[in-house]
Amino acid sequence: MIKTKLLNIGKDIHTVINELLQESDVLNLTQISPDFQCPAELSKLAEKYFRKGYNQYAHVDGLLELREAISENMDELYGVKYSPINEITITAGATQAMFTAISTFVNEGDEVVLFEPAYSSYVPAIVNSGGRPVFVQLKRPDYYIDWDEVQKIINTRTKLIIVNTPHNPTGSILSEEDIAQLRKITNGTKILVISNETFEHIVFDKRKPQSVSGNAQLAERSIVISSFGKTFNIPGWKIGYCLAPEKLMSQIRKSNMFQINSVNTPLQYALADYLRTEIDYSIIAKPYEENRNLVLDRLMNSRFEIVPSKGTFYQLLDYKAISDEKDTEFARRLIDQIGVALFPLSVFYHDSVDNKMIGMCFNRNKEIMEDACERLKKLNPIR
Repeated sequence: MIKTKLLNIGKDIHTVINELLQESDVLNLTQISPDFQCPAELSKLAEKYFRKGYNQYAHVDGLLELREAISENMDELYGVKYSPINEITITAGATQAMFTAISTFVNEGDEVVLFEPAYSSYVPAIVNSGGRPVFVQLKRPDYYIDWDEVQKIINTRTKLIIVNTPHNPTGSILSEEDIAQLRKITNGTKILVISNETFEHIVFDKRKPQSVSGNAQLAERSIVISSFGKTFNIPGWKIGYCLAPEKLMSQIRKSNMFQINSVNTPLQYALADYLRTEIDYSIIAKPYEENRNLVLDRLMNSRFEIVPSKGTFYQLLDYKAISDEKDTEFARRLIDQIGVALFPLSVFYHDSVDNKMIGMCFNRNKEIMEDACERLKKLNPIR
C-alpha cells in the first residue's frame, strides 16, 4: 500500500460539484471562475507580449518590472513600502503562494491557528509539513473572530496564525479593531501571520479594504498573499504574489525557487504595464456588489435568512426555515429538484459542522442570477 501524507484529503467542493454537473443544464452557482471578462487593455497587452516572443524564463523571484509595479501600488493603496528586490515574490497564483509560505515555516509538531469555515488549501499544506491545525470557529451570524478564544489556545508551539480577509467563503472582513487585536496577541511572541488577501478589492458598501501590512508592527511578522486573478477576472492566468519583510522573504524564496522556477513571462510583462495605467480600483467590486444586491433583493421575502456579504463573491443562505436536512443533502436536493447548485458550508469545517447553511457564488451573469433566485424563492419547505 502506498503511504501518503494527505491520505484523508480529497477534492475540494467546487471541483466535486463541477464534475457532477458536467454537460447538465443545472444553474451552477458554485463555480469560482467569474462570468465577467478581464479588462480589454490587459488582454491587448497580453497579446502584445505573446506576439513579441517574450517566451523565455522570467527571473525566479518574478519579473522585476512587475515587482516594482506592485511595490508602487502597495505604497499608493496602503501607504506601505515593500522592496521589489528583497520583499516581493511573484508566484503561480495565491494557492501556490500559501502552500509555499506554510511549508517554509511549519515544521513537525508546530501548531497553526486557522479560522473555520476555512478555505480548503490551508489544512493540506499544514499537514503535509508535519504541523497540526488548531481550529477556531468564526462566530455567527456575521462570522467574526472571538479574540479571547484565540488567546486561550496560543502556546509555545504556535508557529502561525492564518487570516483571510475578505473571507472565503463567508464574505466577512477584518476590521481595524481585528487588526489591532491580532497585533496585540502576537506582540512579544515568535508567532508569524499569513494573511490571504486575494479578494482585497472586492468589498462592498463603501468599505475600504484592510491589510495586515497597514499595521507597521504586525507587518514585521506577516506574509501577505494576494493575486491578480480576482482583481482583474483572470484566475486562469495563475499569477499571484507574496509580500514579506526581507528576513522572512529570504526563507520563502528558498522553497519557492525549487517549486516553480518561473512564472508565465509574457503575462507578467502585460500585468507590469497594466498596473502602471490609470486603474480605478474603486469600481472593481461594482459588478459583484450589483449581483449581491440582486440576490438580497430577490430573496428578501423568501424563507432564507441572509446576512449580507461584506466582500468576495460569496453569499451564505440560512435554510433552517425550509428544511432540517443536512446541508450536503439539502444542496443535493436543490440540484435534483430545482436545478440550482449551491455549496454546503459544512465542507469548510474539519469536523463537518452543520449550521443549516449553504452558499452561492454570485459571480455569474445577471440572467443566471435572476433565474436562480426565482427558483430558490419558490422553494417549498422540505421536511
